[in-house]
Amino acid sequence: MSKKKDRRIKRLQWFPIWPTVLQMIFTEFAIFVFTSFICMLAALGIINTLIINNAQECRTVVKAVEENWKKDTPEQLEERLSYYTETYRDINKIYLDDHNNVVNLLPQLKQNLDEETLELFDTVGVIHFIDKDYNDDDIEFHVSTDNDRPSDLIRNIIFYNPKNLFKLIHVERFLQDREYISWAAKESFGLHVISVYRTDIPKINLCFKTVYRLNEFQFTLLVTVLFFFIVVLFVSTIYEVTKLIDAVHERSRINKLVTTDTITGGYNKEYFLQKAKKEISRGHRSYAVVQLRLEKYRNYCTAYGLKQGENLLEEINSTLVQMLMKKEFVAHVEKSDFALLLNYQNDEALEIRIRNMMNILREHRGGQHLTFSAGVCHVVARDEDIGVIITCAGLAIPKTVKLQDEIVWFNDSMKEEQVWERRIEDDMEKALENHEFQVFLQPKYSTKKEELSAAEALVRWIHPVLGFVSPGKFIPIFERNGFILQLDDYMLDAVAHLQAAWMSQGKKLVPISVNVSRAHFAEENLAEHICSIVDKFKVPHEYIELELTESAFFDDKAMLLTTVRKLKGFGFKVSMDDFGAGYSSLNSLKELPLDIIKLDAEFFRSVDDIERSNLIVGQTISLAKKLGMEIVAEGIETREQVDFLAKQDCDLIQGFYFSKPLPVAEFEERAYPKE
Repeated sequence: MSKKKDRRIKRLQWFPIWPTVLQMIFTEFAIFVFTSFICMLAALGIINTLIINNAQECRTVVKAVEENWKKDTPEQLEERLSYYTETYRDINKIYLDDHNNVVNLLPQLKQNLDEETLELFDTVGVIHFIDKDYNDDDIEFHVSTDNDRPSDLIRNIIFYNPKNLFKLIHVERFLQDREYISWAAKESFGLHVISVYRTDIPKINLCFKTVYRLNEFQFTLLVTVLFFFIVVLFVSTIYEVTKLIDAVHERSRINKLVTTDTITGGYNKEYFLQKAKKEISRGHRSYAVVQLRLEKYRNYCTAYGLKQGENLLEEINSTLVQMLMKKEFVAHVEKSDFALLLNYQNDEALEIRIRNMMNILREHRGGQHLTFSAGVCHVVARDEDIGVIITCAGLAIPKTVKLQDEIVWFNDSMKEEQVWERRIEDDMEKALENHEFQVFLQPKYSTKKEELSAAEALVRWIHPVLGFVSPGKFIPIFERNGFILQLDDYMLDAVAHLQAAWMSQGKKLVPISVNVSRAHFAEENLAEHICSIVDKFKVPHEYIELELTESAFFDDKAMLLTTVRKLKGFGFKVSMDDFGAGYSSLNSLKELPLDIIKLDAEFFRSVDDIERSNLIVGQTISLAKKLGMEIVAEGIETREQVDFLAKQDCDLIQGFYFSKPLPVAEFEERAYPKE
């Protein structure tokens, strides 16, 4: 999985679900408002039609009365009004107010006919009242005029008795029974209104008792709009809830994908970081993070296959899970490493428990030898970074593999080593560019004339802030991270440049040896690469000696042998440094065509049995001479050692007895003294 994809999945994993819920609520609210608006427009249209129709009917009656007032007798006028009552479905009864006194005609209006209302009637010529005789007692009596806004009328009509409409909606009968629709249309609202119209006849008014009823089309339309409203809300709600369920399932799936280790099927480092942080923050117990490593896992996979190796990791994970207590966690974090969050009472008890875990894991593979190591780091504070704690536990794991299980507790010095390594790696590229690595030369003296006859180039780092940095503090780091290859080239280039400068000055050159790390010998074209560096300065190859360590012999022997032969063919001298420090020195003499061997300084330091040591050195020198090799003894510090080596016919001596490593300027003073 790419890093970019991994980061995207992590963002999805921790993305909260509440934005989806808010989006669903917002969408539902928007749909509700929109459909309500549409339904309100439809209802407004229907009710507006009812009001207009009723008003037209009433004005038709008023006009007819005005036109026939003088023509008709009272009996004929009464008959005419009865005709209109029967003709118009909304008008239930018509009263003739021939004394301009509505109160006497309709006593129920008495409390509402105040001066303000009468003034309004005189101005507009019409007033409307909700007829309380046909409505619930708790309904507020309302006066309206033709100038009332449609929204007011809609409010009065719908909210006085809306339950009638819902009681009359029966879907099955609505779809099948036409007569039912006709009946339901009449009974849908039942809102009764008293309207008083002024006529052009002096002191004559007409009072109408009307009821707003829907016709079949209006009732069908209103019910259809209502169904539309309900269906839209229902469908949209189902859709949004389905989306929410899908989002929850997707989040759960992604969370499982991110927190599940693909090899063991258990939890991975992301899960461990999440759960361990939550548990530690509660602060109820004392916790330690353990990084448990199955040693030689690569070797196991080579012997049994990758699939068996993964099966072993899966088995280890499941076994560890079974051994955990409540509120403890385990996760496969990398390669053959497992992180465990364990609670403990004291260090001794925790160490015993970890060893028991190792023993139980080993018992599951009785026919196979498994070795474990563990780094342990205490969780000191509740707000500590779990990632840092895991890193510290990993730092505590021993770097060298031992036969028995080993448990190491983290301490601050381990962190200091890592900080130092980080500092070195951050500065090494810049140091190379700024020539902070300087060449020091340690002279090699001949045993016969005791004169300077050769030298070894040694690197020294003069850091602008740290000052002098010992090679022992940065060379091992460079060998691990591969920067040693660039440093070797840098040193070879510097030595060739010095030789070229001395040659141009007419000075007599002496061979200078340059170390070539074992990592270089993995390159097929190493010999050609070295030639290209030296030949830039046109230095004769015999003045450049290439030192390799005996450890290079344990790598690709065929490649090493081919490269050494090429270098000798190009005229370079090849020497083996630290001869005698390993276990295969004699074997390497047999197989490698070396020019020079350097006896390791340990031959001459703190020797209890000097005679035995001298015997070995003497025989080694004799053997090398018979093989046509030169001998260099390094680390020589006393006159007695010099005299002994001279008697044994050793060629060159290197050590503090004659000289420590010197800066180039001091070496020149010694190698080329002014006459």
